Amino acid sequence: MPAYTTPGVYIEEISNGPRPVAPSSTTDTGFVAMVTLPKQVVPGTSKAAGMMLPGTEATPLLAWNRALAFRALGDANGAAAADDAKDSKDAKGKATPAKSSGPASSGNKLLDLVHEVLPGKWTASSPSTAPDTVVLQSDAGQALRLPANRTLLSVKTAADESKFWDLSWGADEQKVMELISGHALKQDIAHKGDLPSVDPSGKPSNIDVSKIHDAMHSTAIGITNMTGYEQWRREFGRTLFEQVLLEANKKMTSSQAAMAWEMLSPAAREAWDKWLRSHPGIRRLEIGLIGFFSNGGSNAYIAAGVQEHGAGGPAKRAFLETAFDGVSAVAMLVAPGLDFSWQQAILEYAGPKGRGDLFAVLETPRYLTTQNPRDIEVDDFRWCKNQGPYEMAQLQFLSEPKAEELRFLGFSKDEVLDRCTPRDDAGHGAVYGPWVIVENPISTGAQDRYVIAPPGGHVVGVIAGTDLRAGGGVHKAPANEQMLGVAELVTSISDREQGALNMKNINIIRHRPAAGIRIWGARTVGADALWTYVNVRRLFLFVERSVRDAVQWAVFLPNTDETRRTLRETISAFLIRLYNEGMLDGGSWQESFTVKCDGENNPDIDVRSGLLTVDVSIRPVFPAEFIRIRFQQAAMQVE
Repeated sequence: MPAYTTPGVYIEEISNGPRPVAPSSTTDTGFVAMVTLPKQVVPGTSKAAGMMLPGTEATPLLAWNRALAFRALGDANGAAAADDAKDSKDAKGKATPAKSSGPASSGNKLLDLVHEVLPGKWTASSPSTAPDTVVLQSDAGQALRLPANRTLLSVKTAADESKFWDLSWGADEQKVMELISGHALKQDIAHKGDLPSVDPSGKPSNIDVSKIHDAMHSTAIGITNMTGYEQWRREFGRTLFEQVLLEANKKMTSSQAAMAWEMLSPAAREAWDKWLRSHPGIRRLEIGLIGFFSNGGSNAYIAAGVQEHGAGGPAKRAFLETAFDGVSAVAMLVAPGLDFSWQQAILEYAGPKGRGDLFAVLETPRYLTTQNPRDIEVDDFRWCKNQGPYEMAQLQFLSEPKAEELRFLGFSKDEVLDRCTPRDDAGHGAVYGPWVIVENPISTGAQDRYVIAPPGGHVVGVIAGTDLRAGGGVHKAPANEQMLGVAELVTSISDREQGALNMKNINIIRHRPAAGIRIWGARTVGADALWTYVNVRRLFLFVERSVRDAVQWAVFLPNTDETRRTLRETISAFLIRLYNEGMLDGGSWQESFTVKCDGENNPDIDVRSGLLTVDVSIRPVFPAEFIRIRFQQAAMQVE
C-alpha cells in the first residue's frame, strides 16, 4: 500500500474478483510435410549465376516432375547455351564443337520428342491400324496408347503416300510431353533424364541435404487460406534454392546466393516453383490444406522438412519440438501421407511424453483394405515398403473417380488391426481411413484429373468445422459429418465389415445413403476405456489448456485462502459457462463438475513446499454411438 504524505489525488486499481478464463483454440492445426532431395544437382542453362537443377530423380514421378518443370526453361535458354558452347574454345584457342543435347532429327517431330523423353528406341503405329489412338512401342517390349488429340497430333503423308502420326502444326510440345508422361507413369516408365535446360559444360555437384534441412527448419509458419499457402511455398522454394546453391558451391556466400536468386529470369523462378509444387511431399501438403480449408478449418501451421532420397531423414521428435513447441495455439497435428514412423511420432509428441495438450489425426495404411499392386510391397501390417518418408513412394493418378481396386480379405485379423496404426494409453489421437480420391490441383490433362490422396487433411477440416459451426463445439463428436472436396473413396466398407474395424478403434469414412461421404466413427486409439471417444478426449484437452493458460496470474501469489478461493471461483465460472453451452452433462451445473481448492487438499506441508492444488472433476457428454430403438406390440384392450 502506498504512503499518503503529500496532499493530492491517488489512483489505485483493485481486483474485482475472479479473472475470466478465455477459451483456448481447438481448431488450429499443425501440418507436417517432407521434401526429398537428390544428393546431386546439376548446373542449368540460365544466364543467371549459379542456376542449379535437381539431379536425376529416384522415382518415375519425380523424374517426370523435373522434366516437365525445366524442359521449358531449356527451350528458352537452350539456344543461348548452344551458341555459347559453339563459340567456346579449348586451352589452345581452338574452337570446340557444341555438345548435342539429343539424337539427330528423324524428320518426324513426334518421334523426335518421344526419343527425347523416353529411354530406348520407339516406333509409332500407322493411322490405319489405330485411327483414334497412337500406339508407341519400344524395342524393350513396352507400349503406350495415347489418345489422338487432334490439336496435338495429326496424320501426315510421306513421299511414298504412306500415312504416319506427327505433331500438329503449331502443337505445344510441352502438352504432348505431359500427355506422354501421364501414360508412362501408369507403366512405371521414367523420363529419360536428359534435359536441354542442363548446362552441357557444367559438372554435377554433391550436396549435404541434412545441412540444408538444419538451415531451413524453424518454428511452423501460420496461414489462414490457400493464398497464404502459395506465398509460403514460394518463400520456402526461394530459401531452398539459395541453400542448394550454398551447398553446391562452398565458396559462395549467403548474400551471393540471394543475389543469384534475384538475377534469375521469371521463367527460371516459375520452373523451380513448378518442380517444387509437383513434388509428392508438397503436393500431398497442398491437397491436405485444400481439404482442411474447404471443410471448415481456419488456421493451419506448416512445418516442412528436407531429407535425402533413401535416407532416414531428420530426428522426428526434435523436428516436431522445433516446429511446434513455440506455437501454443496449435491444438491438432496431422502428417498427410507420411509413413508409420511419422504417424507414431506425432501421436507420441501429442501425448503426455511430448507436449501433452495436442490431438493427433492419424491415417490408416494405403492398402489396409484393398489389394496392393504387384510392384508395391507391403509388410505384415499393410504398410508400404519404400525408401522414403511417404506411405506411397509416388502419387497415383486417375482419369475419373472410380473405385476399382480389389478387396484385401485379411484386413480384419486382430494382429493386423492391432498393429496397423500407432496406439497409446490416453487417447491423444484417432485414426481414419480409407484413402480418398480428389481432384488433382495441378492436373496436366485428362489422364491425371484425379489423384488418390491421404484423408488426414480433410478429416482435420471436418473436426475444425464441427467445432466452429453454430450448434457444434468441441464436445460434439466429429462424426456423421459430410466430407467436402472428395469425389470418391478407394473402397467402400459395409456395415458388417466396419464392425471389426470399429471394435479396434479405426474410424471409417463411408458413403451414406442420400447423404454423401461422411466420417462414420469417433473413437480414439487409446487403450484406456475412459478415453474411448474423440470428443471426450478433446473436451478435456480444451478445458485443461484454457484453465492452464488463464490462471498464470496465480503463480507466486501468496498461497492463502483468498488466493485459493479466487482460483476456485475463476475455474467454476468457466465451467458454468461450458455447462450452459451444453458441453457438460448433468441435470444442473452442480452435477456437471466439482472444483476443490481449500485447506483439505492443500495441507501445510504442500503449502510450505510452494505447491497449490486445484482438483477439478467434470462430467463430459458421451456420443450416442449405438442407438437402440425397442418396439413392442401393444396388447388389445377391451372396454
